[in-house]
This record gives sequence, structure tokens and C-alpha cells, in this order.
Amino acid sequence: MLLPIAINFSGGLPYSVLFPSLPGCNSMGDSIENAIENAIEAATVHIEILLEDNEPVLLDVPNIQDLMTLNEYKECVWALIDISLPKS
Repeated sequence: MLLPIAINFSGGLPYSVLFPSLPGCNSMGDSIENAIENAIEAATVHIEILLEDNEPVLLDVPNIQDLMTLNEYKECVWALIDISLPKS
């Protein structure tokens, strides 16, 4: 599953990563590549914890073009990360 992430440059290094589809999930990295790698790991672990706790995994995957219009993402660049969801 492809999930959009927003990489925020406004605070300098490390770059923070925002997950519009996964509230409560956070990540960062010292480079864009590192931020993306860490985001994949953070999203995977976040989903695994939700499943272990029998919490619903509600992945509302918004359109990046719609997200770009929101003020909270104005200083971000976007990427898509590929997450493998565990099989039930």
C-alpha cells in the first residue's frame, strides 16, 4: 500500500516526517533518503502495534494535491512510501 508522507524542512535538520494517513505516527531523518527509510519503518511498526492491540487500522489515504493546499504542509515535500500490511 502506498502512503503519502510529508517531509518538513522548516526546522532544519533533522527533517521531520508527517503521516497524514496515520495519526500519532512520527519519524525523522538527517537526509531525505534517511527520512524516507525511517518513515517506512515507523509506519510499519505503528500499524503492527495497532493490530497487536486489536485497534482498527483505518487508512484514509488522501490525495497529495489536496493535502498540499493545507497550511500545515506548506513547507513540506512529498513522497510515497510502500507499506506491506500483514496478512490476516
